[in-house]
Amino acid sequence: MSIKQFLANPEWDAPFFKRLAHNDTGRAAGHQAGMVLPKDLRQYLPTLDEAETSRLAPTVDRYLRAEMFVGAAHLTDGVVRYQFQTWGGTRKAESRLTDGLRPLRDLAQEDDIVLFQRRADALDRFKLILVKQGTPEFAELSQCINGRRWGPLYLADTPVAQTQLTRARTEIAELVQQPFAIQRSQIPRVETRQSLIARSSVFREQVRQEYERKCAVSGIVIVTPTMLYEVESAHVVPLSEGGSDDLRNGLALAQSIHWAFDRGLVGVLPDRTIYIPRLVKRMAGNAFLHQFEKKPISEPKTPNLKVHPDAFRWHFDNKVRQWE
Repeated sequence: MSIKQFLANPEWDAPFFKRLAHNDTGRAAGHQAGMVLPKDLRQYLPTLDEAETSRLAPTVDRYLRAEMFVGAAHLTDGVVRYQFQTWGGTRKAESRLTDGLRPLRDLAQEDDIVLFQRRADALDRFKLILVKQGTPEFAELSQCINGRRWGPLYLADTPVAQTQLTRARTEIAELVQQPFAIQRSQIPRVETRQSLIARSSVFREQVRQEYERKCAVSGIVIVTPTMLYEVESAHVVPLSEGGSDDLRNGLALAQSIHWAFDRGLVGVLPDRTIYIPRLVKRMAGNAFLHQFEKKPISEPKTPNLKVHPDAFRWHFDNKVRQWE
C-alpha cells in the first residue's frame, strides 16, 4: 500500500504535516521537550485558549489519543499532551506535543516528515505518522509538499479547521430550536467533506458532554488517568436511515451497549425505561443486558436536549420490534 492510499481512509480527515526541526527530535543540546507545532497548524487541532495562560498558570493543555505509525506500519497507541507553554508567563504561548510522543520521536531525525490525521468522528483522536527520509513514502510525499515546512498535505483538500467546527456548533444549536424531525429534509443540500466531518465531530462531543460522559443505559464511566473516556455518542435514528445531528437524536452509550442499541437488542419505551425484546432475552449470550431492563435511562444536563420521544419510537418500531 502506498502512503497516499493509507491516508485515503474515509474514517480519517485529510492530513497535515510538519518537517521536523533538529529540536523536535530531542537530539539538540537543550533536549527540548516534544515537538513544536507552528501557529498555522493550531487551526487543525483541538481548541486551547492562549488567554488562559499566566505566570500562575503558565500552561494550558489537553490530552489526545494517538495511533502512531512509521509509514503505514503500526508502531503503538498512546496518549500525547497538546499544550501551550509560556515559560512562567514570560513568553508568548508556543504550541507543542509532548509526553507520550517518545516512541515516534526516538525513531525520528531532522527533516523527516510527521503526518497528522484527525479521526473524522472525534475531536481528540489522531494518527501520527512518521515518514523517514530515503523511503519510497518520503519521495511520494515530497511531490505534494514541494519544499514547504508544514501545512495541509493536499492544498486542494484541507483538514477541518476550527472555523468550520465553530460553524457546525452554530448549525447544531439552531437545529435544536426547530421542531424535531425524525428524518432530514429531502431537499438536496450541497455540503463539503469538511462540513460533514465538522458536524459529526461536534455532535459526538456535545452529546458526551451532556451526559457527562456516562452511559445513559448502564451508568458506566470508564476513563483513563489522562481523562480520555470510553463512552460513545449514538444516533437514535441512524444517519444512514435519514437521521440528523440534532442533539435530541443523540444518546451517550458505552461501546458494547451502543453496538447492541444500533441492532435493536436494547430499546427505550415511552416511559423512558429500558426494554429488552423477547428473542434477545432468550439467548444466554445476552445475559449481560438483562440487568438493565425496566431501569430508567439517564437524561442529559440540559432538559430540552433529551432524546425526542419520536426518535425512540422510530428506533423501537424499526430496530427493536423485529426481535419480538
